Amino acid sequence: MSVPRRATSTARVAACFALCLAGSALGPAHAQATADGVQQEFDAALAAIEQQRLRTARQRLTSLLAANPSLSRARLELARVHYLSRDYADARREAKQVLDDPNTPPAVRATVLAFLAQIDADERRFAPRHLWSPSVYAGVMYDSNVNIGPGRDVIDIGGIDFTVAPASQETSDWAGVLDAGIAHTYNPDGRFDWGETQGDFLWQSELNGYYRGYLDETDFNLGVLTARTGPAWVVPGRWRAYVAVQLDQIFLGGDDLALFTSLNPGIAWQIGDDWEVGLDAFITDRNYSGSDEDGRDGDYQSASLTVGRYFRERSLLVQAGASYYNFDADAEPLRYDGPEVFAGFISQAWTNGSVFARVGYRWYDFEGLEPLFNEPRDDDELRATAGFQHDYREGWLDRWSLVGSWTWTDNQSDVAIYEYDRHQVSLGLSRTF
Repeated sequence: MSVPRRATSTARVAACFALCLAGSALGPAHAQATADGVQQEFDAALAAIEQQRLRTARQRLTSLLAANPSLSRARLELARVHYLSRDYADARREAKQVLDDPNTPPAVRATVLAFLAQIDADERRFAPRHLWSPSVYAGVMYDSNVNIGPGRDVIDIGGIDFTVAPASQETSDWAGVLDAGIAHTYNPDGRFDWGETQGDFLWQSELNGYYRGYLDETDFNLGVLTARTGPAWVVPGRWRAYVAVQLDQIFLGGDDLALFTSLNPGIAWQIGDDWEVGLDAFITDRNYSGSDEDGRDGDYQSASLTVGRYFRERSLLVQAGASYYNFDADAEPLRYDGPEVFAGFISQAWTNGSVFARVGYRWYDFEGLEPLFNEPRDDDELRATAGFQHDYREGWLDRWSLVGSWTWTDNQSDVAIYEYDRHQVSLGLSRTF
């Protein structure tokens, strides 16, 4: 399970400090066993811990205790290794064995009790069997081009001027937006070894509902119901992988528009303390409901590579990447493929506040000829997004966030009727419970 980095570090530092006190009170290992080989093995285990080679440290300490079960200092270090590996049950067992030893000094017993309390607190906070996370967003939005219409009333296609029908011309409107969902993480305690450390097997699910309702242009009211579930494998500080099945039921103007069924695999690596690399893919079956939409049915695939770098003590994240899309629609003129490049950042800008921005450029290469005008079609889309988030920590908005964003889309096309410009500005409140 993914947990806040800062919270995890604080808890572990506290526990490690407790064990250092315990070790000092007990004295060095050679006070209990003077053999040079025992001391060397113990020192090697400590070095492995410092180097985050936890599997090696666990093996060395286990072997040392098998031959010398009375080495309480070594047993406490083994408890620390289990704790750092998030094996809370094993950490508790080893620490209790030291606590139950009648030869353990009172000062050390107090330190071990504090360590056991830390284990209990972390287990409740970071390793619950079921973790539920409801969320909600409510806001308003201004949309300069609700119907994605061309910005001109008269367009030139093949040297002929065409007048755009009033219903198809660019139309603006205000909308209310509501987005609510609940996420669930199931932790079956399915641990697995990965090199020198251990990982967690999780099962993650999500239900979400999105609705955008316009004041006047109600034919373009948009609703999306999303259900998502699948396994995840997490090795903290190293990588995270997942595979999810996702269903999206889409409504337009109050009518059933389409059902999208997707398979979404992905993996992200953490490289050092500052770099992240992610791969993500979607394989989607698009099934439209109306009989006049049959040509839009088809298979959609996408793949994305994202590289991120943290700066300023992880208060600034800069990302860049590339994607490739392919839509094999039943109707040839609706088939397209093409790449996208993008870059963006998110940065802490003030206390409890952050700003973000992203810009992407995408190429659409359509097959065949556009049937209405009998011309080939290729589109270039430029999309830019910028916004902010402020998290309230007191008052009547405590634990709520104020979120604002602006998105600009500029689409250029070989077929002029598909050229459009669109601005969407939103402001709302969100909260995760």
